[in-house]
Parts: sequence; structure tokens; C-alpha cells
Amino acid sequence: MTNLSNIVEILAKQALGANQQSNQSQGGLGGILGSVLGQLGANNQQSAQGGLGGILGSVLGQLGGQQQRSAAGASGPQTLLIAVLPLILAWIQKQGGLQGALDKLKNAGLANQVQSWVDPHQQNAQDIPAQNIQSLFDDQDVEQVAQQTQAPKQDIYSAISTVLPQIIDSLTPQGEQTSKQEANDDIQQVMNLVSGFLKR
Repeated sequence: MTNLSNIVEILAKQALGANQQSNQSQGGLGGILGSVLGQLGANNQQSAQGGLGGILGSVLGQLGGQQQRSAAGASGPQTLLIAVLPLILAWIQKQGGLQGALDKLKNAGLANQVQSWVDPHQQNAQDIPAQNIQSLFDDQDVEQVAQQTQAPKQDIYSAISTVLPQIIDSLTPQGEQTSKQEANDDIQQVMNLVSGFLKR
């Protein structure tokens, strides 16, 4: 097993905010994602017509609504972190899975960073320069997220550069020895969870 569900759980809890963590009776990732997506309002559920666009549209439309409702706007950065999660996981899948994504990152001049994320003995995962993120991710996908969260594109790229290392790190708990198939199965499982809640 990889640690992907742990990182998703942490991000989801941050997005929910401390005040809502106490009333989560159903534990586990499913329960927490259910809380995040359930609380984000049912008004956008009709837009969950499947596919990445539908999933992102629903998640982000609802996240945007939650952001406006928060009095101090303090949930903004945390909300963006969970908002870019489906985008990152879908990007990894588009590369043919974890190994393809690692190769793509290394070819983009990020070999040292990738090594620091994969190696379980290196604590400080290195960040990614924003221009590298811009060259890796489809501009239209990022634009869609930006519009739906009503956040500047720069903030979306910044959120991706924060979350991507955590995702890669969580997918490789045994470093290079981690089963890539297991990692890809876990990615699919989380994507199914997200889309499952949105289709309810």
C-alpha cells in the first residue's frame, strides 16, 4: 500500500478547517472526502457528468462556494490544495501512471527534485520552480481550475507545486522499490472515490 490516501486525508482535513473536524463521525478517507464534498453543497451535483472536466467542475465549483462563505477567507490556500488534487492525479494517469509521470518530471529538468521526493531517507522534499509546472500541465486545465475556484492562475500553479511533491512522496513509500502498479491502483481508487461522491 502507498500513503496516497493519507495525504488526501490530510489535505481534505485542512480544506474542511479545524472547526469541522470534530463532527466527522465516519472515519477513513471515504468519510472525510464525503464530508468535504458533501459540505461543499449539493447545488453543483448536476454538473458531475463524469470525466475529468465534470469531476473538476463539481469539486471546484463547490470549493469556490465554500471559499466565499468562509468569513475570514482563511480556508483559501488549503481549499486550493484539495482542489488541484484531481488535476494532479489525472495528470499522472495521462502520463501512463506513476513511472511515466516520474520520467516526464525528470526529462523536464527536475531529476534532483524527483529523487528527493522518491527517496524515503530524504526529509525535505524540494519544491518545483513555477515555470516547470507551467510547462508540464495543460494550460486549459489550469485555466478551468482558476475560473472555478476564482483564484489567479499563479495560485493554482503554486498549489500544484506544493501538492505534487507530496503526492509523489506518498506514492513511493519504499522509494524506487515501491510497486508502480500498486501506486496506479491507489490513484484510480482515489479518483473513483472523488467521482463517486460527486455522482451521489
